Amino acid sequence: MLFPSRILTKPADNEMEICVFGPGYGESIVVYIPGVGWGIIDSCVTKIEGETIIPPLLYLLALLDPPYPPLSFVVLTHPHEDHYLGLNHIINEYPGGIERVCRYDGDGIRELKIFITKQRASNNNILPNLPQIFNSMDNAVKAGATLRRLGEMTSIIDLSNTTIEGYGTTDIKLTALSPSAISVKKYIEKLFSLFPQIGKEVKPGDDKLHNMISVCLFLKIGTLQIIFGSDVESGTDDNTGWAGILSNRDCPDLWANFVKIAHHGAVSGYNTDAWTKHIKRGKPFSAITPFCKGKNSLPADEDINNYKSILNKIGITTSLILSEKIEEYYSRKVITAIKSKTKSFKIIKPHNKIGFIRYRFLLDGTVTEELAESPAKWI
Repeated sequence: MLFPSRILTKPADNEMEICVFGPGYGESIVVYIPGVGWGIIDSCVTKIEGETIIPPLLYLLALLDPPYPPLSFVVLTHPHEDHYLGLNHIINEYPGGIERVCRYDGDGIRELKIFITKQRASNNNILPNLPQIFNSMDNAVKAGATLRRLGEMTSIIDLSNTTIEGYGTTDIKLTALSPSAISVKKYIEKLFSLFPQIGKEVKPGDDKLHNMISVCLFLKIGTLQIIFGSDVESGTDDNTGWAGILSNRDCPDLWANFVKIAHHGAVSGYNTDAWTKHIKRGKPFSAITPFCKGKNSLPADEDINNYKSILNKIGITTSLILSEKIEEYYSRKVITAIKSKTKSFKIIKPHNKIGFIRYRFLLDGTVTEELAESPAKWI
C-alpha cells in the first residue's frame, strides 16, 4: 500500500487541508477548502519499484470514496516540467470530473506552442508532454469545465457569506497574484528572441525564463490566509516576480498562516519585502519541495537557515538519497557518454514510498495537524 491506512483520514468539513508532494524533482499541492472542495495545484511524477505514479492523483483516489466529488480546480502555475508532468493524467483520469482548469496567462500559450514546435524541429525535445496537457485542458472545457487564464489579481474562487459548519459564515477568495501583464509581455519577447532566423539553428533558452510567468496563489477563508509561492522569483523590477506583486495597488495584505516557499527554497525566490509582510502577524507554517537535477540542488543549507529564523515550522517533502554507483542504473555506453560531458554526478535513488507534508487548519487559524510522512521530514 503506497499510503498507510493511518494517514487516510479525511479533513473535517470545517478544516482546511494543505498536502504538499515533492519527490526531489517535481511539486504538487492537494488542497481541501471548506465550502469549496478539493483542488490540485501543479503535478509531479515519481517512480516506486519501477512503476511511474502520480502522487496527487493516487492520494485523492486513496483518501476519498466513490462516487468521487468533482475537483473544484486544477491549476498549472507555469511551464516547467517539474510542475506539470502528470497533469494531463489527473485531468483525464480523475473519476469525479473537474469544475475549473486554470493555467498561467494565456497570452503566451500560442507563442510557447510555436517555440516548442521550432525546438522539436531542431531535435531539441524541450518541455516534453506540455502539448498533451494543453489538449487535456481543452477537452475538459469541452466536457463542461470552466477555463481560467491566470494573471495578476485573477479570481479563481470568490464566494460570499458561505456557511461553514462550526464556524459561521465567511467569504472565500482564491486569487492569482501573478504573473503581471508586463511579465507576460517580457516573456513573449524573450521567446521570440529565441526563434531562429532563416537557415540558422534554434537558440537555446535559459530554463529559468519560464519562472517569469509563474503564478502565485493567495487564499483567504475565515481568518486564514494561505500563500502558494510556486516558482515566483524575487523580481528584477517593480513589474516582475514578488516585487511586481507587491507594487500592484490591488495587492491584498500578504500576512500568512502558511506559505509554500517559492522556487524550492532558492535565494532567487526570497524577497525581503514580501517576507516582511508574510510574518507581520506571527511566524507562518511552511513547506519546501527540494529540487535536484544535474548539478543543481535546492535548497542550499544557507537558504534553509534564512527561513528557520522567520518561520514557525518547515517541512521538506523528501530526503534525497544520492548514490555514486551509477553503473546500477545506466549501461556502460550511457555512462561513457555522460562522463565525456560531466566531470562528476550522482544519482537520486528513489524511495519506495511517497512522502509529503500535510497541514490542517481550522478557519480561526488553529493548527489541527502537522504531518511529515517519511521520507518527508521537519527541518
